[in-house]
Parts: sequence; C-alpha cells; structure tokens
Amino acid sequence: MTVLTRGRLFAVSLHLRQGDARQAEAIMLRRDEDGFIVTYDPERASLDTAAVLARVLLSSEGVTVFEVILEGHDPDLTALYRAASKLLLDVEITSGPRITEPTVKVRSQEPTQATYFIPEGWELSDALDRLPAAFAGARPEVARHLKRIERAKRTSDGTMDRALDVVARLVLETDDPNGVYDEVLQLLHQIHTEQTTAAPTTSVA
Repeated sequence: MTVLTRGRLFAVSLHLRQGDARQAEAIMLRRDEDGFIVTYDPERASLDTAAVLARVLLSSEGVTVFEVILEGHDPDLTALYRAASKLLLDVEITSGPRITEPTVKVRSQEPTQATYFIPEGWELSDALDRLPAAFAGARPEVARHLKRIERAKRTSDGTMDRALDVVARLVLETDDPNGVYDEVLQLLHQIHTEQTTAAPTTSVA
C-alpha cells in the first residue's frame, strides 16, 4: 500500500459560507489559493449537507481536507466543526430518536468515513468536550496512536510538529498505523541513503 500520495501530503482547508437564493446552485464550490470555499444557500441545503458533499467531491478528485472552517457562523459551532474535521468526522445535528447523546458512528465497510451525531438542542460546547471520548469509543486503535503522536509533539519542542501532523492524518485516513510508520521509515531511510551517497568526499594529499 502506498500512503504517501500527493493528495494526502498536501491536504487543504475547506471554508464554508452562507450564500442566498441568488446563487445559481444550492451548493457552490471553488478553489481559493491553497484551499476551497463552499457557498451554500441555507434555504436549499443545510450546513451539514454542504460540508459532506464538498468533502466527498474533493475526495473523489484525490484531494484531502484537513480542516473545515465555518465563516460567519456561531463560534461554538465553528469550533466543533473544525475539531471534528481534524478527526475526519462529518458533523450532523439530528432530531432522530436513536441519538440521545453526542456519538461517533463509523460505517462498517469504511472506518475512515464517520459522523459525529449530536442531538438537536444539545449544548455545542459540551459536544466539543465530549468529542475525544466519542472518537476513541468508535476508533480506539487510531485514537491510541493519535495520543502517542501528540506526546511525541510535546517532546519535540515544535521541531517536528508539521511532520507529525502529516503522520496523524495518514493514520486517520488509512486506518493502518503500522503501514504508515513502515512507509515513513522507509522514506526517511531512502532520504538518508541518498544524502549520504551524494555527500562530497574529501581526499588527503
């Protein structure tokens, strides 16, 4: 398995803004510098739907979204969406009777596709606080590896943060921590070998 694809290494941010009925389509997606912007008409499409469809469309084109940022929305909702997106979770606020507390549900055939369900009317700041535990309950092995990566970041004094963030994303997306570590180590070994081979030699007269 090859996990170090360009799409995964160069993930993008996704910004969501409210539009109105004057826009041509209910959901409009466009590129903006290093990320993408979604403008949606709330009368024709919900925020949840706009975020999910945009991520699915980008994924089908080999683009990985590493964070979802809401613009002009409630601050608690914005914080919740951003935190959930960093765990590759969609967010759905539901009035369904089977969801009585914030819960992460994973598709049995595709563990990397999961949704954080929140009962309608639930305090969003509390849902944000419950997110780590809900995620760990749904994807326990991945959650353990993410904790290890966070510990490694704390001990590296910030020098490895970006690289470790990429490793965390790869673990989340592939659901194969050991495969990720093996491929990253192989890449580092290859780089070291190439640098050693290319190093100039000195001769003593």
